[in-house]
Amino acid sequence: MTIQTGYAIADIAALKALTSTQRTDGYSRLVKSDASGRPAWYTFVSASTTQGDDNLVLMPNDNPSNGRWLKSGGAASGGGLNFAGEIICNSGCDIGGKAFEFYAPHSNLEIEIQVGFGISITSGSASIQIFGWSQEPNTSLNGRQFIAAVAHTGAKIIIPNLDSTHKWLSIFAKNPSKSGQYDGVCFTVSGNVITLIGFS
Repeated sequence: MTIQTGYAIADIAALKALTSTQRTDGYSRLVKSDASGRPAWYTFVSASTTQGDDNLVLMPNDNPSNGRWLKSGGAASGGGLNFAGEIICNSGCDIGGKAFEFYAPHSNLEIEIQVGFGISITSGSASIQIFGWSQEPNTSLNGRQFIAAVAHTGAKIIIPNLDSTHKWLSIFAKNPSKSGQYDGVCFTVSGNVITLIGFS
């Protein structure tokens, strides 16, 4: 998919109002005011059937069976770089998803892992693990590659290389309700901040 960008648009209501002739697969628009009143990038993914939530996923006003505006980056306090991509693998997640697919390559990408208020992670200096994938994340763990481990409180990390071969990212953390075993984590992305929300 070739990503194209367009001019800024006022808010999510204006983005949802765009007609089918004004949205193309892979087309990104900067929304000046998202659900939090901050600027954010949304990318139109024609194959998406994800339910709209008026924040991470926007359903166009003409209610197509396929095609959603997916939040691909936004301004976050303390954030920085906005990168294009989308949250995927959201089965079992009330919000967010268990993986992120990058649309473009990055070198030495700094990401901040934050722990949300509603999640409890077993204490430890390596309680959160970040993985890259050479294929869409799967339960068989095929294509998974270790990137880094951080403390249960979160941290900033550098991902040395994201390319078309390793363009997916997921996070596992020690789940206290599963005797401290590593478990896939649901998360959201805003700017360069990944916020861990909960276990599915």
